[in-house]
Amino acid sequence: MAETVQKQETETSTKINKVTSKGFKSFQQKTAVPFFEGLTAIVGENGNGKSNILDAMSFVFGRRSSKIRAEKMTQLIFNGGENRKAADYAHVTIYLDNSSGIFDEFLEEGEEADEITVGRKITRAGSSMYKFQGTNCKKSVIEDIKRKANIDPDGYHFVRQGKVTEIVEQSDVARRKVVDELSGVSKFDEKKDEAEEELEEVETKLQEQEILLEEKREYLEKLKEQKELALKYRELEQRKEKLEASILIVRKRALSNQLANINTDVSDKRERIEELEEELEELDEEIDRKQDRIDEIDEQQSSGMTDVQHLENRIEKKKGQIENKRDKVEDLEETIQELEKMQNRRNTGSRAVDAVLSMNNSKILGAFQDLISADNRYAVAIETAAGGHMKDVVVEDKDTALDAINYLKRESIGRARMLPLDKISTRSKSAKSQMAKKKKGVIGYASEIVNYDQKYAKAVNHVFSDTLIAEDLESVKNIDGIRVVTLDGDVMSRGGAMSGGKKKRRRGKNKKLSQSLDPEKKKEEKKEVEKEIEKLQKDIAELKQMKERKEGEQETDEDLVEEKKQIRKDLRSLRDKRQDLYSEKQRMKTKVDDVGGKKARLKAELSNTEDDLEDYDYNEDELPGLDSSPEDLKKKKKKLLRKQNSMGPVNMRAIDEYKQQKEEFDEFNDKISQIRQEKLEIEDMINEIEKKKRSCFMETLKQLQESFSRIFTQLFDGGNAELVLEDDDIEKGLKIRAAPPKKDPHIIQALSGGEKTLTAIAFVFAILEYEESPFYIMDEIDAALDKKNSKKLSELLKDYADDNQFIVISHNEITVRHAERAYGVSMKEGVSRMRSIELDA
Repeated sequence: MAETVQKQETETSTKINKVTSKGFKSFQQKTAVPFFEGLTAIVGENGNGKSNILDAMSFVFGRRSSKIRAEKMTQLIFNGGENRKAADYAHVTIYLDNSSGIFDEFLEEGEEADEITVGRKITRAGSSMYKFQGTNCKKSVIEDIKRKANIDPDGYHFVRQGKVTEIVEQSDVARRKVVDELSGVSKFDEKKDEAEEELEEVETKLQEQEILLEEKREYLEKLKEQKELALKYRELEQRKEKLEASILIVRKRALSNQLANINTDVSDKRERIEELEEELEELDEEIDRKQDRIDEIDEQQSSGMTDVQHLENRIEKKKGQIENKRDKVEDLEETIQELEKMQNRRNTGSRAVDAVLSMNNSKILGAFQDLISADNRYAVAIETAAGGHMKDVVVEDKDTALDAINYLKRESIGRARMLPLDKISTRSKSAKSQMAKKKKGVIGYASEIVNYDQKYAKAVNHVFSDTLIAEDLESVKNIDGIRVVTLDGDVMSRGGAMSGGKKKRRRGKNKKLSQSLDPEKKKEEKKEVEKEIEKLQKDIAELKQMKERKEGEQETDEDLVEEKKQIRKDLRSLRDKRQDLYSEKQRMKTKVDDVGGKKARLKAELSNTEDDLEDYDYNEDELPGLDSSPEDLKKKKKKLLRKQNSMGPVNMRAIDEYKQQKEEFDEFNDKISQIRQEKLEIEDMINEIEKKKRSCFMETLKQLQESFSRIFTQLFDGGNAELVLEDDDIEKGLKIRAAPPKKDPHIIQALSGGEKTLTAIAFVFAILEYEESPFYIMDEIDAALDKKNSKKLSELLKDYADDNQFIVISHNEITVRHAERAYGVSMKEGVSRMRSIELDA
């Protein structure tokens, strides 16, 4: 009990200091009863009203009138007596110790009190008022105070008159319900009821779905028969198509052989024609070259002196261009070095973002602010439109984003927002924004004003959406439902809210948006400039060659005249030879054309056959009867047609329909399987609830059994007792089996009167140890005990009262002698009076 007491003092840490009553039952006058720690006895003859003290406390803590010996509340008001007038109201106040501060949360802020009061008042008019600290309050306040201090007027620490007899006489099931209440298994019953309702719903749903499944199965079987017939018909159709293709191939081979025979007669002539055509082509090329040379000589002779000075001027101009571009290369090299230094620093202003950008992962593309640029004019607007997204990290995919986030968590660096290009959403431009874009003063969409690589388009669209950039908010003041940012950074949200004012520019911020920060782009630009330098150098070399050639041409005019005469002589000889070759070619073609008509007819027929074959998608190794005659193949085709006709009407759609219905059937069957699984899971859950309920119940019963057995042995100076669960079933009764010293075990009903009472008292005290409270009130618990057993009970009470506040209502002088203080209750003229009783030391 010592451990229990210590736990109680720590958790509840209060006691009753005093109880005052006026007009309550037999207490007409205001009566104050102080209470202290330890054992206090309230004694008096039966009928003097001593039990009204327990009723008064129960009344304050909200117990119903039927449980405090009254049919209705007004019967609790003093009803008058000999020469006494009935009271108009009943008022009871309980003073509770608050030295530990347990009730401080119910006091006004800043208020301190070592003691609090809770009270209740009822009037004959039927009103009922609860009071806290003397002021009316809601009943819920009293309920909260009860819960805080673990006070329950219906609990076993309010042991009303006849409670012991009730335990002896109550049924085994009712006794078991006491353990139910103590262990709190009702919460498991509620969960089980909910689960069983859910199970019933699932079983009903399952039954309905299984009926539908069977109907689908029957329809699917019928459809399967139609599908198999259609597949057989399709097989015959494919065989027929293969025979048709075989017939065409056999025909194609015959036509090809005939053409091959004709081609054999003219092949030599065609070869000669080809040789002649090649020779003619070579002669034509030679004639063209010589004619071109004559034209070149004519042009040189007519142009006269070339302006060598003009060429020199062009050379000097290109040299100057080379010098300019070399200066630009040097500038680009310096820029690249600076950008690479900036990139290595990874200084975005966010430690987490810089850490992610420094990870060795090519799929981390960069901070959003580094992937866009804009003219200085738009820098403030673009920065405002992007807002917190400027430091978002753009990555290729979701996995890369997760890796980066896990890295930040693992290293406890901070937080950063990721934009995975494979997951972020894009939005279309709203109709309202498109209308607003046409307004005067609206510059355009933010996503169209910034510069960026196209591969970052999704990130740009995600950040800016359909945000518009405008000169000022006046331009769009009559349009709602759009987001607009001005060049000064003023903002109008889609909901209509506006923000703006003078915005401080942070040094370096706009610069990031007004220039490219990618060193690779600058390297590409440098390569382009170097290529331009190389081209200029080549141009200079060509101009120098032209200059040298022009300077030498001035001395070679006579040589050109002689060269032109010789070329013209060669041309006449080449043209004569060409005429001879052309005549021979024409003679050969005439001979070939004699068989051309027949060959053309064969080719046309072969072409038609080949066109027909294109309708059939088969390889020759798939086709039957290619060594057979066309007549044999046609006979086989007719036989297949007769088989198809004998099959009657065939539902060819059944093939696809069966596939669709089978998929739907399987999907439906899977859903039913899920319902079955859900049913099993609910059944498992019900079993688990039962297990937890039993475990909770048995643990409580075990603790009760330990306390009950120990207290029983203490009261009986030996023997033993146990709580026996019928059939080990927590839904059945709980028997009390006791064996006083030197006696066989019996159920409680078979014991003598005194033994029954002591056994029931042991059961009550076992419950008190389990259900701890700041104080314990017992009304005539010793009524049926003889002196010997009264002494045992008094010693037990004294032992428990060492660390607890016990109030015992009794008319047993043995109990009173063991108390630390006692109050006597007497009655005169129907009015109860209290007096303090001096106890012998």
